[in-house]
Amino acid sequence: MKGRQFKEVIGFDLFYQLTYMSAIAMSGISRSRVFLMGGELARDPSAYFNRVHLLSQKLGYDYARACAMVGLNTKSEEMVSLLLRLSTALSSGQPEREFLAEEALVQGKSYEKEYERDLASLTKWTDAYAAVTVSTTLIVIINMTSSLIYPLSTGILVGLVLTAAVTAGATAWILSRAAPKEVIDRFSPEGPWTQRLSLKLVYYLGAGVFIVCPPLLLWGVNIGWVTLLAALILLPLGVVSMLAGREIDKKDREFGPFLRSLGAMAVSTGTTIAEALTRIDLSSFPTLEPDLVRLRSRLAAAIDPELCWHKFAMETGSKLIGETVKIFNDSVKLGGDPDTIGFLAADFSSRTIMLRAKRKVTASTFSWLTVVMHGAVSFLLVLMFEVVRNFVLMLNEAASTLEGEALGTFAMAMPVFHVPQVELFRGMTVTMVLLQAGINGIAISSTDGGHKLKLAFFLSLMLAMSGVALLIGGPVVARIL
Repeated sequence: MKGRQFKEVIGFDLFYQLTYMSAIAMSGISRSRVFLMGGELARDPSAYFNRVHLLSQKLGYDYARACAMVGLNTKSEEMVSLLLRLSTALSSGQPEREFLAEEALVQGKSYEKEYERDLASLTKWTDAYAAVTVSTTLIVIINMTSSLIYPLSTGILVGLVLTAAVTAGATAWILSRAAPKEVIDRFSPEGPWTQRLSLKLVYYLGAGVFIVCPPLLLWGVNIGWVTLLAALILLPLGVVSMLAGREIDKKDREFGPFLRSLGAMAVSTGTTIAEALTRIDLSSFPTLEPDLVRLRSRLAAAIDPELCWHKFAMETGSKLIGETVKIFNDSVKLGGDPDTIGFLAADFSSRTIMLRAKRKVTASTFSWLTVVMHGAVSFLLVLMFEVVRNFVLMLNEAASTLEGEALGTFAMAMPVFHVPQVELFRGMTVTMVLLQAGINGIAISSTDGGHKLKLAFFLSLMLAMSGVALLIGGPVVARIL
């Protein structure tokens, strides 16, 4: 613990840290125990409280003085302000329980405002991303159509395509930076079956794409069919990952009301948490019910409650439930009032869920808009390439029927097109369509905020649309011309 380094603190981590310390302080434990347990929490702000505890225990400083010393030697503005206020409160004789409760409430509101500001920024960047995507497509289209007027060098064409790709990628990166930073689901081998299956599928299906698709391309199979096959291979992983994410959302929404019911039942009946759990109608929490039944059975078997709750949190697959369980279980274990602690932990969970619900509104709109836009843009790119290709073929066919002076006159009047240039256009089109599929998938994943495996679902949709565009673009133009 002595080697722990101070890191920049984000709003959610500080909100969780203060909520946890406020909850354990309500149990009436000593000040040193509050700082000790706060310093052991697996969050970046805990390093500061750990340093305060070490200064007090090893060097004999009182906690007020230790808070001031750590605060004055800290770069994080939020932690400087918090530790100096804590030092003043402790020096004036204010109980740490009251101070931590007030700060947890204030930090909760501050985190809400910060989250909403990030969402507002994210919304603006999603609008900008759509404009950038269309603009990068126009760059490629203008390249191809400009060559009908004046032949451009290969370097210029490739450079403009790279510029378009880098611009789209940079905008997707900005989206990931603008989005609120949070981890929603953990996808561990101990999680629900959807998470366990996703972790298995990612190895088999991910490897399958790289094993099956490249040989097909080498054998001359149309890249449209290969792209469709890649989409089909990734689709099961994407569907299972999306189901896992929806299950976590439902469990998170049910867990807050469950904790309030559990705490109220324990206080009103004067029983232990394990006994109170047997008296609750678990059918009120349908998604959590299987996990709660296992928890109840383990507690009834006299297994260590801390181990039971930890296993329960891991099996739900939700990071938020794991964090809320630690607040509730540690505080009640230390002697805190279950009703009060249950309400505090449920409030922490509910605030987080409501903020995530706002994010999902933005993410859902952007996700499906991007999917539809990718389909339209991909088809437009392929359509323009096929128009240019057919025009070149028509010119070459017309030129082959002319001889002598007539051919010279035709060559002076019209630009000269060569097959290599058309093949370059083909490579540019295919590359841009596939790059946009990957970049759009990453942009959606960053906006959504769920586990990275959910990227497979949207990437599968993008690849499917890309494959369809590559397959039908030629026949559509052939019918038109």
